[in-house]
Amino acid sequence: MPLSVKIARNLIWFQATITLLGIVLLIMGLVLEPSESLEGLSYAPFYLPPLAAAWLANQWHTRRPWVRHATIAVQLAIPLLDFIDFLISDTLGWVLTAPWSALIVTLLLLPPARTWFAPAQQSPRTPSQPAPPAAT
Repeated sequence: MPLSVKIARNLIWFQATITLLGIVLLIMGLVLEPSESLEGLSYAPFYLPPLAAAWLANQWHTRRPWVRHATIAVQLAIPLLDFIDFLISDTLGWVLTAPWSALIVTLLLLPPARTWFAPAQQSPRTPSQPAPPAAT
């Protein structure tokens, strides 16, 4: 695995760890102040893309190109969702998530990552040899 892919994978796992910590804090907040449960649950969709990216990062061992493309798409969706949240509730989460996602996407677009996720080259098929004659 190239260094750029390892760094991207570790950044995604760190991103997912922070997301899991946020989920724990959300649950604790819902337990301690149930009156604000509706507002707390409105943030739940924003936790899904980092967790999906972590799941995809765990699928990188397959080296399938669709896994890389899906990871890039999810990483682009994270700051986009946070920017939409900024437009709705005036939070600045996208300022923190955009550089992370940009770095991860850049690392996944580098040539070593593209080569590593390329499907394995199949050797050209040789015409099948006829079976040797049976011994009599």
